Amino acid sequence: MACFFSNSLSHGCKKWPQNLFNWDFGSKKNDSRPQPKYHDIQLPFPPSLVGKTFLKVGRELRCCYKATVDGFSATDFHNSSDFKGPCVIIGYTSKSFKFGAFNPEGYRSTDDYYDTFDAFLFYWREKEEKERDGDPIILPKVGGSGAALFDYARGGPQFGADGLLIGPPLAPVMGGFAGPDTNSGIGDLRQAKSRLGLSYARRQDGKESLFGDESKASLDEVLVFCSPEIASLY
Repeated sequence: MACFFSNSLSHGCKKWPQNLFNWDFGSKKNDSRPQPKYHDIQLPFPPSLVGKTFLKVGRELRCCYKATVDGFSATDFHNSSDFKGPCVIIGYTSKSFKFGAFNPEGYRSTDDYYDTFDAFLFYWREKEEKERDGDPIILPKVGGSGAALFDYARGGPQFGADGLLIGPPLAPVMGGFAGPDTNSGIGDLRQAKSRLGLSYARRQDGKESLFGDESKASLDEVLVFCSPEIASLY
């Protein structure tokens, strides 16, 4: 019994470690988490666009998701965009129309929705090249703060129930049965649709779709920009 309680009495028995569980509290553990991947892309929007948000002027903003490289499925989108904090989404349609949206909550694949007045949509005027490179037109949240954002694991960015849906899930998510295969019904971010007026303001020209005369659009590219500084906190 003396051998068990005393390190000095080690004759004929095994010497016990100083710590019963042999934990090494003094050494630093290597962080095995994969480092975030960012694409080297120049900001396609003026920093002033997010000047009143957590991504305010002065923070570095980088592209964490580029659909043509990372993939257009909603799974690809979440693999690159989840747990990055507030973010800006930029989309380009097959007709060279540029638009975007700001998500102050970020993505975590929660299959839930969020209330906020801070989210907004924006677009650049078509057929006016100077305007497309300048300040976009912002469409704020209307009709109260309710259900401003949806974070579906099998869908891409969704603002309001109908304001802007990029790659919506192909099967019911909340309040319905989606089947035993959780990988089914994954949205394709090449497809988008929009209906303005109920959850986000109509365009300046009065049109009820972010895409103008069409309620749906095919997308050639989707980008997501975040702050690496904020992302490192997750």
